[in-house]
Amino acid sequence: MDNDSSVCARLAMMLDENPSCRVLILGRYMPPVRSAYNTVRHRAGKARLRQTLAGSNHLRSSNDAGGRLEAYAPIGLARGLKVDAVLYVGAGDEHTSLVLEGFAAGGAIVYHIL
Repeated sequence: MDNDSSVCARLAMMLDENPSCRVLILGRYMPPVRSAYNTVRHRAGKARLRQTLAGSNHLRSSNDAGGRLEAYAPIGLARGLKVDAVLYVGAGDEHTSLVLEGFAAGGAIVYHIL
């Protein structure tokens, strides 16, 4: 587990360096997920993300190169997505670890913060 700000800075740097990168932020409850989403979105200056969707349990920003920053709460809504990096916010359980292992098996870099 890493520091919250260093993980968010790393994800923003990934979006800046590779504009077609897809980053996913997950959690059990939306307020901490929304906070991490906004932190990454504001730090990713070069990626030029614009918000395209804002709902009660799903947030999405995208850019012209096809890159995306998405946030979901609860975690089950995000199954089956192909992403480059995943950030899970909050305490996890067995179900969470299985879903995150699935993302890791698909080639995603998985981060976990509390």
